[in-house]
Amino acid sequence: MFLFFYLLAAMGVAYWARRDGRRPGVWFAAAVALTPLGASVALMAMDRWFRR
Repeated sequence: MFLFFYLLAAMGVAYWARRDGRRPGVWFAAAVALTPLGASVALMAMDRWFRR
């Protein structure tokens, strides 16, 4: 059950990345490797300081 929620949260980070125009595959891999919380904080920082 933990693995399911972990991957679901990682997919949420990838969805957020896709909505922002970034590559979702890279952010999904980052969320699986780092943790979804760490990747979402990194994505939020990228959105704030490195806008497209």
